[in-house]
Amino acid sequence: MFIRKRPEITKIFTPRQSDVNSEMYVGRPGLEKKLARSLKRNSHSLLFGDSGNGKSWLYKKVLSDRSIPYVIANCGNASRLQSITQEICYCLIEPGTVSKLGFSEEKAAEISAYVAKGGLSHTSDYSIAQDEPLLKAFKLFNEARPGRKIVVLDNLETIFDNPSLMNELADIIILLDDNRYAECEVNFLIVGTPANVLEYFSKTKNSESVANRIQEVDKVNNLDSFQVEQIVRKGFSLLQVSLSDSQVLGLADYVMKVTLGIAQRVHEYCEYLAYEIEDNDWHYDDSLLEQADVAWLKTGLRKSYQVIEGHLNSRATAVARRNQVIFCIGSISKHNFDSNHIDYMVRSIFPSTVPATNMGIGSILSELSSGVSPLLKRHASSNSYSIRDPRYLMCIRLALYKDPSSEKVIKKGFKI
Repeated sequence: MFIRKRPEITKIFTPRQSDVNSEMYVGRPGLEKKLARSLKRNSHSLLFGDSGNGKSWLYKKVLSDRSIPYVIANCGNASRLQSITQEICYCLIEPGTVSKLGFSEEKAAEISAYVAKGGLSHTSDYSIAQDEPLLKAFKLFNEARPGRKIVVLDNLETIFDNPSLMNELADIIILLDDNRYAECEVNFLIVGTPANVLEYFSKTKNSESVANRIQEVDKVNNLDSFQVEQIVRKGFSLLQVSLSDSQVLGLADYVMKVTLGIAQRVHEYCEYLAYEIEDNDWHYDDSLLEQADVAWLKTGLRKSYQVIEGHLNSRATAVARRNQVIFCIGSISKHNFDSNHIDYMVRSIFPSTVPATNMGIGSILSELSSGVSPLLKRHASSNSYSIRDPRYLMCIRLALYKDPSSEKVIKKGFKI
């Protein structure tokens, strides 16, 4: 009898893998179609979304499925080099190669020998007419892969606050319409977390020219509940974990709740849960969730958990209103909220603790948005708040629960 070998957990749940995990990829038909159509246009494309939401897998899947040649230039390296041009050239041409210098191999050898004999004291003593580096790189790219090609500029957020590099990017975008560059058929796919890139360019030089050359694709949002269910169902099935349909649905709901549907976090949590299942002789039980919670908190969310602990009531009080407010923030589904919204939630969730007088919700929210490690971000223009980091929200949902008898907020006894 043939027994299928169980795969490694890290081959199934891959939170930080750069290459697309084809077995676990969850389709996003609407986004994929819009990105594919944008890439067909004679313009550049902008793909943005919060960190960890699967932008890289999305564009790599679309480009690969449609056999569109591409290279990836990292804006983080451009920031280090202080040059987008240099980073693109490094990605298209191996650094230090003869072709990059524009010499034939034989000529390069002759020049090297001449320099060694003292004929030239510095390489700047001679020059050979050649294309400027970016055009040279594009031409080589075009020779290797004729037709439409894409240069992905990933991690835009690393240069977004650098006016010099953003101006360089604007110049290059405009330059690509020049006939010498246009005939190389290279377009950019700009990828990152900033949502206001076009607004940024509208305030810089040549703003209209740049904006007219970039098409913004819909934001890459968190996964929805069905997509999270697909990951849970496929992943644990591949690991040969026996789960009933109701267990899959219950587990998917829990994973959705604590990870907010952030693709990277979904894979992370399922990875830790899979290890708990492995230690339980590959049998799933709901009690393993708390052990997975602790393991996940210890490795990926320790600092965030400490921020939450620092904002909870430091001593036991009859009501512990601040804890109630934090619990309500963890239950919220809106991105922005105000004191009236939290006041309503406290009254609904903790009705027996509501006094006849004002509960001071506004003051508590103000305190949570101040200090060394604020939990909230205050938006003065709208007098509203938002949580500073989605990891804080994850920790609140993992660490706090409501005691139904006393209506008190209880912190789970994690020791991290």
